[in-house]
Amino acid sequence: MNLIDGLNIEYIHVLDRELEAKMNLTQFHNQTFGYLHGGATIAFGETITGYASLQKINKDQVAVGQTITANHMKAKKIEGYIIAKGKLIHMGKTSHVWSVEMFDENNVLISYMTVTNSIIKSNKDNPFGKER
Repeated sequence: MNLIDGLNIEYIHVLDRELEAKMNLTQFHNQTFGYLHGGATIAFGETITGYASLQKINKDQVAVGQTITANHMKAKKIEGYIIAKGKLIHMGKTSHVWSVEMFDENNVLISYMTVTNSIIKSNKDNPFGKER
């Protein structure tokens, strides 16, 4: 299993300048005390914004996480799911900036983050460049 498989992301929908994704919580997301691990939340945010940026760039480019700032607002028990709603704040030639709010199944804000993706040329051996 890799990190993306472990995150248990059910879907990622990318619209024009918005995204929505769902992550079902399992023991993989546990930080020992029965609560959602902040690192899992951050990995979820980086994964979904990277995927969304990939949908907006040329096939000879890839998006890689450059900077993430996260604020965890409320502890979330390991049950249910998290819905992420993101907006593309900046879409430049070499970077994308996303704002992402993450809510639980009761619409309680769990985390807020901004993610900056660097847009770089794809290496010919990079499988992401071949899949798109």
